[in-house]
Amino acid sequence: MKEICEGLFRFWRKCCKFARKQTGQIEYTKMLPKIREKKKANNSEFFSPQLKENNTLKFKERETFTTKLSIIEEEKEILFPPKYLNLFELEPNFKFEFTKKNIINFIESEIDDNTNYKPLINKDGFDIYIKESGSIFNPEITIIKLLYKIPKSKFLKKEINIKVLAQYMNIPEKRILWDTSLKLYKIIEKKKEDIYLLHYILKSPIVFVSDRDVVEKRYDFYENDIYYDFSSSIKDDYIPVEENIVRMTDHFSIYKMYEEKEYFYFTSITQMDTKYKLPNAMMSYQLPLNYKKWYDSLINAINEESAPKEQIEQNEKSENSEQDEQSSERLTSSEHN
Repeated sequence: MKEICEGLFRFWRKCCKFARKQTGQIEYTKMLPKIREKKKANNSEFFSPQLKENNTLKFKERETFTTKLSIIEEEKEILFPPKYLNLFELEPNFKFEFTKKNIINFIESEIDDNTNYKPLINKDGFDIYIKESGSIFNPEITIIKLLYKIPKSKFLKKEINIKVLAQYMNIPEKRILWDTSLKLYKIIEKKKEDIYLLHYILKSPIVFVSDRDVVEKRYDFYENDIYYDFSSSIKDDYIPVEENIVRMTDHFSIYKMYEEKEYFYFTSITQMDTKYKLPNAMMSYQLPLNYKKWYDSLINAINEESAPKEQIEQNEKSENSEQDEQSSERLTSSEHN
C-alpha cells in the first residue's frame, strides 16, 4: 500500500510540472511580441542617433544583432579593378591583392629589407641601395632604394609640412613648373580622389636617345601622419605609344614621407624597366646627381612661392659663402700638408 501511494504521488508531481511548463510556454508566446519590442527599444537606446543613421552599421532583426564597420570593408576593398592591371599582374600566378593593408605591408617590408639590398653609394646625405633579386612584381628587374633626410631649416617658411610637399610633388599644375625632367605630367582618369591614372613623359638626358613615357595607376594616401604612394604600370594599349617615345614599364614605385622635429624623411623604391641598361658605375655617378637636383628643385619651388625673392637670394648667398669657406679650408689644409 505504501508503494502504491508513493507511485501516485510521483505521478501527480509530474502532471503538475507538465502543466506549469505548458502554461509558461503559452504565456511566453503571448508575451514574445512585447519582448521583441523591448529588445528593439533597448538596442536603439544603446546606439547614438549618429550611429543609427550610419550606413556602415547593419542589424539583424532577430534576437541578436551584428555590426559591420566600414574600416573592415576598407581593408578588404580591392583598389584597382582588372582594367587597371598590367599583363604581369593579370597572370594567374600573381597572387598580390591590391588592398590598402597589403600595400602598406609591402612598402614597409621593402624599406626594412637589409639583407637583399646592397649599398650602392652614400653621398651628400643620400643612401642609395640596389637589389638585383627582383620582387613579386618582377623577379628580374633591378630595384633602387633611396633614403634621404632634409633639414627643415632649408625651407624659408616654418609652416611647411608633409601635405605641402605632397602637393608640389603630385598636383600636375605645380609639378610641371619646377620639375625640368618632365615634358608632360597629366592625370588622365580618376577612380577616387586618391586613386587615379597618370601619364608622364620624361625628357631624355642623353643625346640621340628617345624620350621615355609611363602610364600608371597610382594610390597615394596618409596613414598615421605618414604619406604613402604606390604606383605600377597599366597595359600599354590603354594609351597608344607616341612616335619617337619609348614606353617604360613601372613594375612598382613606392614612396614614403614623414617628418620629425628637425627633418623631413624621404624613402623611394623603384623597379622601373627603362628599356636600356645602365652599368653600376654610371648609376653610382648619375643617380645622386639626379636625385640631388630633383630635391633641390622641389625646395626652391616651395621657397619661391612662400618667401620674397630678396630672402631667397640672401639664403643662396649664405649657402655659397659657406661652400666657399669650406673649399678654402680644404685648400689651406692641403697646402699645409
